[in-house]
Amino acid sequence: MTDKLTPQHRSWNMSRIQAKDTKPEMVVRRLVHAMGLSVSASPHGPARQT
Repeated sequence: MTDKLTPQHRSWNMSRIQAKDTKPEMVVRRLVHAMGLSVSASPHGPARQT
């Protein structure tokens, strides 16, 4: 698959990506935790249960 973005456009896109643990994300995590569910901050999705 070829890259359709120019280096300048890719740089612009990447500069817009914010850090994790933003306020809305933390609110959702707290609510989910309060409901008794586990929360994984892994970018690869939830851990598998064996």
